[in-house]
Amino acid sequence: PTRRSSDLAGFAYRPAESDRLNALFKYTYLYDNPGADQVTVDGTTDGPAQRSHIFSGDVNYDLTRIITLGAKYGFRLGEKRDRTVGSTWQSANAHLGILRADLHVVHNWDALVEGRALWQTESETVHYGLVAAVYRHLGDHVKMGLGYNFGAFSDDLRDLTLNDHGVFLNLLGEW
Repeated sequence: PTRRSSDLAGFAYRPAESDRLNALFKYTYLYDNPGADQVTVDGTTDGPAQRSHIFSGDVNYDLTRIITLGAKYGFRLGEKRDRTVGSTWQSANAHLGILRADLHVVHNWDALVEGRALWQTESETVHYGLVAAVYRHLGDHVKMGLGYNFGAFSDDLRDLTLNDHGVFLNLLGEW
């Protein structure tokens, strides 16, 4: 069994003098070839093998001191296969688009709403999602949020499942 995931290249734009505009661009290579008996996160042995090149870009702009608008675009050039012996690789390409708005509600409290679309090219299907969350700042560099994913997919293009619906807890830090 083998799993390699590497963020091979990335570029961030976050100026010190005026940080109204922030951007992050990233390339990830993933090679995941689990053994036949290897258990997945959900306790099954059904998870596919995968090899993917993933490119993504996030941009956020502080419209005002209270409102930040953001967008993300990512695409996966990938392949997947069943873990059974002799199975062949099949294309698993996808495009992800996200529009978001962050609102600084009151001191130490933030809220966000995010609209998402995931287009899977082989099946020519589009999945839509909505994410909403509330965050509490725990100091100058950490915040914790509780939210709900009304869609079935995450913003992580390494994830081939459509089972991410529901409540989530998120912890963010910066330094």
